[in-house]
Amino acid sequence: MAEFVSTFITGFQSVVENDLLVHFPSLKIINLFDGLVHYKFDTDSHELEKIIYFNNTFFVLKTMKGKSLNFPSLVNAVCSSKNYFLVNKGTFRIRFVQENQFVKIDKNLTRRAEEYVLSNSKLKLDRLSPTNEVWFSIRRESFAFCGELIAKREFTEKNLNKGELRPEIAYLICCFASVHPEDSVLEPFSGYGSISIQLANKFRFKKLFTSDNDESKVNFIAARMRLSEAQNERIDCRTADALTLSHIEDKSISLIITDPPWGFYEDIGDINVFYKKMLKSFSRVLASNGRIVLLSARKQELEQCAKDCGFEIKTIIHTLVNGKKAGVYLIEKAGA
Repeated sequence: MAEFVSTFITGFQSVVENDLLVHFPSLKIINLFDGLVHYKFDTDSHELEKIIYFNNTFFVLKTMKGKSLNFPSLVNAVCSSKNYFLVNKGTFRIRFVQENQFVKIDKNLTRRAEEYVLSNSKLKLDRLSPTNEVWFSIRRESFAFCGELIAKREFTEKNLNKGELRPEIAYLICCFASVHPEDSVLEPFSGYGSISIQLANKFRFKKLFTSDNDESKVNFIAARMRLSEAQNERIDCRTADALTLSHIEDKSISLIITDPPWGFYEDIGDINVFYKKMLKSFSRVLASNGRIVLLSARKQELEQCAKDCGFEIKTIIHTLVNGKKAGVYLIEKAGA
């Protein structure tokens, strides 16, 4: 089986592990780090490009472990072995990466790596605008690899509306929530629909209530979903106030998945007052054994308000969203 390395957003390693093994039972994980998975995969490598949360995926030429890893030893190990390249057409350049940052190293070492690729492949050297890249990467977990970059996520913030949650984060949050086919799910701060669209397209549930207090955004979500007649029976998309949820019956929701305003970009007043009103609204509609999965960068305020409102935080995933430290929380009613 060929070996690959793929990178993903920090904090979600256990979620990624579970999701990979569900969708690719034959995949064998060798190493799992924060933001990186090293694995064996014997299916068409193009299938890896479809995994929404992978940032960069590499065909592995060499891996090393140890506390004193350095680029000369990694280059020497690669150049001392015989490798084949998964992508063997076009042009290439060599890149050196130290703890997720590109670095410059001795030109002679770079040239040795370039000569190795030239003599072991049909690739041609182009240092400015190549079609392929070969990375020598050393990470802080005492793990290093040399790999041919075979897939790179091109999706950027330019493709998003202002404040829109990235789709790969939305998907991982839904995976973390463990959506069940019998769940009645609520997303009361839908915004541009990142979470709701992932739920509708990738997960099974009994009923989905998706809403926002901005009618234009609700219309945007409905247009993106293009709901069929069958889906319309399972998905309720409307304009509604998350702090009252007047359209939702008491104790009728088994799972709330949401990304409420953080108060950095929107005027929501005192964040503590806002969170307490939100949690009071959630408490009314949530079933006694229901659960909340919530993304927030206002971690300290959320944790205190949850405690004050009779909720218990079961699990936290610490991550980064748009450069800000954030948490994905699994919350339940205290004593549930």
